[in-house]
Amino acid sequence: MTKFSKNESSNSSGLSLAELKKLPEPQHHLINWIRRQNKPSLLDIAAHLCQDEEAALESVQPLLEKGFLEEIIQEEDRYYRFVYPPKKGKSLFKKLADKKKAKKAASEESSDS
Repeated sequence: MTKFSKNESSNSSGLSLAELKKLPEPQHHLINWIRRQNKPSLLDIAAHLCQDEEAALESVQPLLEKGFLEEIIQEEDRYYRFVYPPKKGKSLFKKLADKKKAKKAASEESSDS
């Protein structure tokens, strides 16, 4: 069973490119590395950082708290993935639906006249 762990105190919903550039170099590097991996485990992160798992968790923890990373727990293993910010603007489906509603409303107005 997969369990997603999120810190509820985090108000962030992902990390924008501008925010990524503002992070200290070690965090910036770690996030970029995690983003390129396919759900690295804590052991993978520790090996990448040349640290033990406890030290690696201390490196990851602030990024989890800010909502930049998401922890996935499968059985007894922990995996991490980058949280992308929500897309801004309307989706194409929403734009098309709005256009269709406007066209229908205009059609109904002209038939009422």
